[in-house]
Amino acid sequence: MKPSESLDLRLGWFGLVVNVAALPWLAQLLSSGGPMGAANWAVGTAAILPALALGVVASAALIKRRRWGRVVAIVALGLALAVTLSYGIVWLVLVPLGRPLVAVTLGVLSVAELLLLIYWSLPRPWWWGRGG
Repeated sequence: MKPSESLDLRLGWFGLVVNVAALPWLAQLLSSGGPMGAANWAVGTAAILPALALGVVASAALIKRRRWGRVVAIVALGLALAVTLSYGIVWLVLVPLGRPLVAVTLGVLSVAELLLLIYWSLPRPWWWGRGG
């Protein structure tokens, strides 16, 4: 196994764990009321849930070393980055509770998503990976 294939496999497992672990968080977000209850429902069901579902599918494909998993990972990360930035900024403006922690978390999460998006977007030689 080449070093990059090993990294791809580890990132696939990491993505699977993170996406599956985020599902209970999404359920808690949807069930919480608060000042942004309607926005939580709208964004949670229309954007966060599809991003998590795509992340699970992409991670499973990457673990099985399917080349199309990279494409699904790019789509999932692009959607996650768009949701993270837009919803995070709205959250920072409208909810005064814990702004420093939310700002730092938003920054770290956005940079991590951007770096992963760049990594999966880098071209691979045609002989890497197997399967369709």
